[in-house]
Amino acid sequence: MVPWEARAKLLQSESQKFLRYLSDLPDDSWHRQSACDLWRVEDVVAHLIGNAEFYASTVERGLKGDNHPPEGRPTAGTGHPSSGASSVAQGAIANRERLSGHLLEILEDQSNHLVQLLVKLSPEDRVLPCYHPGSLVPAGNFVDLRFKELALHQWDIRSTLEPGTGLVSDSLPSMVVLMNESLASGSIRWAFWPGPAIEQPVQYRFDVSEPFPFRGDIVVGGDRFHFEQSSVGDADVNFSCDTETLALMMSGRLETSCAISNGSPEMEGDGNLAEKFSQWFKGI
Repeated sequence: MVPWEARAKLLQSESQKFLRYLSDLPDDSWHRQSACDLWRVEDVVAHLIGNAEFYASTVERGLKGDNHPPEGRPTAGTGHPSSGASSVAQGAIANRERLSGHLLEILEDQSNHLVQLLVKLSPEDRVLPCYHPGSLVPAGNFVDLRFKELALHQWDIRSTLEPGTGLVSDSLPSMVVLMNESLASGSIRWAFWPGPAIEQPVQYRFDVSEPFPFRGDIVVGGDRFHFEQSSVGDADVNFSCDTETLALMMSGRLETSCAISNGSPEMEGDGNLAEKFSQWFKGI
């Protein structure tokens, strides 16, 4: 696995690349629809501004020993996109309207502030608990959380303006770190949207070998799930794919049926159950 220090430097580099990309966008591109149903490109940028502000604030407070929820935020461990997606969407639009005409410069200021805060964390700082709606999170994990936000939302923009664009490859180690944990956004727990309970749990087995491995079984009972990193016996569905495909599926950016039709992931087992994976795993 890529060390934390290297992931932090990759985040710093990609943040600057993304700012340069946005600065070169024609004015009319900012008003184009993104891959997010409710957001134009400028709304996605406004969301990234709000995300940088929140992450910097929560890490700064955590470093001072304060990991209580800010006013208006849920208790750590109780938040989830299935209950907060609408407010997140509307919040980004309101942020865009408030910051109209200054989005790029404010994103640069807020991104630089957050990244500088994160890359300077000492080993002792990195383990200090900080508030997040999904859980109390070690300060160092906000490198991966921000990289996930930056990569997925950059994809939301670029995939509509430049069809065929993939995820930023340097973000994939951070994606795997988050999926192997259960702390906050980016984790499998955060991606899971519960539905009605089902009588027979469905066992999905993932075998991702490159470029960054991820292996394990996700067992879904409809209203809940659990993750098994080592399991025996046969699964109902076996997925074999690369890390990018896994990240896009888990975050709701790639419908399972479309992915299978395109040949990635390779699938063995019950096709109907395979397609239902996107019913439960939507991310945000």
